[in-house]
Amino acid sequence: MEIDYNTEIQRYTSDIWEQILGLEVTPTQESFNPAEKGITLVGCVQIMGSWEGSVELLCPAELAKKAASIMFGTNMNETSQEDIKDALGELTNMTGGNIKSIIHDEDQECYLSLPAVAESDNQMHVPGTREVAKATFKHEKHLFVVRLMKKIDKKK
Repeated sequence: MEIDYNTEIQRYTSDIWEQILGLEVTPTQESFNPAEKGITLVGCVQIMGSWEGSVELLCPAELAKKAASIMFGTNMNETSQEDIKDALGELTNMTGGNIKSIIHDEDQECYLSLPAVAESDNQMHVPGTREVAKATFKHEKHLFVVRLMKKIDKKK
């Protein structure tokens, strides 16, 4: 059975943001261009094993700060850069863990790396991968993106 990764990403992301942060996020067809949005934080976890690739969360710094202040119970003005990166890393890790659970073969395990978070004013690129699925979400005025990248099989 073919997995509809876009639908699964939408479901998992909406559930995580609502249940963990109490924030309503909705899938949107609006275009998210990190270069136009100023500082964007990018969270990434690698999936290794029978299926190889990565899950990326591209999020405007302001929304990541809001998520961190909720996650750690701090005032937005008192939320540190370390807390912001930790929160985005944890959101990326939860999203990646859920996605990993639907893509691994029952006979072969997949493993998730620790999350990495970087600040960027343009889109992240993982060499040797191609985009399998992408979903854009909106919370209030903020757009963010979850992308599923798969390692390119050079044998084919």
